[in-house]
Amino acid sequence: MNEPYSLRAVGARLLALLAAVLLAGCAGGPPEDPTEPAYQRYWQCAYAAAMPYAADYSVSPRSAAARAQSACDNVYRAYRDARISYVRSVVPAQDRAMATTLGSQAARERYKMVTQRLTELVAEAR
Repeated sequence: MNEPYSLRAVGARLLALLAAVLLAGCAGGPPEDPTEPAYQRYWQCAYAAAMPYAADYSVSPRSAAARAQSACDNVYRAYRDARISYVRSVVPAQDRAMATTLGSQAARERYKMVTQRLTELVAEAR
């Protein structure tokens, strides 16, 4: 009669240990993106460059976003280069060309999202 109880107790302890290990792995969360500081500098530059156009009704919100992006091109390029470098660092050496393409595309997608958000913010500010 003690045998089934001990098997259940061992099974319960094993299950508890497994749950603790799984939860510990989840608690760490995803690794932080090392390009995030470069992106934040880019976003801050673009936002600061776009907001003066909020009061200028002679410029459309889309044009205001484009002008802001143009004013922050050097900061965007720094972010793009950081993104490419990061992607290249996590892929095998033989896939460097692909990594460069993927990093550029990821940066370009963020560029589009920033343009869209700046357009919305200028329109909302009016």
